[in-house]
Amino acid sequence: MLRIEGQETTELIATELSTEQLNEDDLREWVIDNPAEILGDELLIIGREVGVANLGDGIDILAIDSAGNVVVVELKRGALRRSVDFQALKYVSYVSRWSYDDIKQQFEMFLQSEWGATLHGEDASFAETLEAFCDDDYELNGTQRIFLVGSKVRERIGSVVLWLREQGIDTSIVQFSIFKDRSDNLYLDSKTLVPTSDLEKFETGDSPSDNPWKVNGKRWHLEERTNENTPALVQQLVDAMTDIPVLDGPSWTQKIYIAFRVDGTNRVLLRTRANSVQVDVRDFPVEDEDDLLTTATALVDDRERVRLDTEFQGNRTRLQIKCIPDNEFDHKGWVDFIKHLLRKEREGTN
Repeated sequence: MLRIEGQETTELIATELSTEQLNEDDLREWVIDNPAEILGDELLIIGREVGVANLGDGIDILAIDSAGNVVVVELKRGALRRSVDFQALKYVSYVSRWSYDDIKQQFEMFLQSEWGATLHGEDASFAETLEAFCDDDYELNGTQRIFLVGSKVRERIGSVVLWLREQGIDTSIVQFSIFKDRSDNLYLDSKTLVPTSDLEKFETGDSPSDNPWKVNGKRWHLEERTNENTPALVQQLVDAMTDIPVLDGPSWTQKIYIAFRVDGTNRVLLRTRANSVQVDVRDFPVEDEDDLLTTATALVDDRERVRLDTEFQGNRTRLQIKCIPDNEFDHKGWVDFIKHLLRKEREGTN
């Protein structure tokens, strides 16, 4: 692997956490700081080293995804082996029984730690935080998910995870690698082995995918997530975002949204639903809220379908615009508007 700076390249040498005198605590903090980039999924972190009654140990990271599902993240500094799969299942069985009040209590306990206070703010409201992060139709703890994170994967673990997925238990393996340059600066790379890549080496037989959006995301969003009136609107929005040079995409492989990114970070999400598409634009400067809302409203002709949040997940900005098939679509208007919101990145490419 090479690091490129202008015309210069620097070779990156593979290393390990143990070699660099780092441990699972360091890995845990990196995941908490940036779950989307390491795990490939945006998560609302609600716990770190969460104690589990009568089990004598704790959940490395506890989180909620945008659909409201509770997520257990189990980390290993080295290889995923031995009983890590069973350990994660114990944790999932435990939190599967949690009520709204149980999860709220966990969130409020997390706020009392330096990690929780930094992520959400000491006075964060659970209800408001959940409402801002999750989809409109989320179901809290409707089901549970598992992420197993390690530097290597034993074949037995991969086989078990595939079987769990066949039983409808959403389990993913994330393999990370550590590199360093000549100045001893460290770099982390991660990839999802299950369900998206390197799947064949764990296959134990032919079985249908539990995640059709991973197999053919475009078909999933245009034919499964939407009714007969909405796909045209989805495609119009995708085409408009594709015409914005600073955005990379579309990435169709998420269950509930189509992603467009800047430098690997999700900046525009098209959340597909049966009768509408919600456009989420994130992390942009706000100079005049009234002017911004007026321009956004003109695109959908309804102020009730526009929402601006300037304190999303702490100090981030998020604009949500609900689009419905009945509206006349202004392709140029959308392109100009999103370009304006992302003007800092656009100017940097000129």
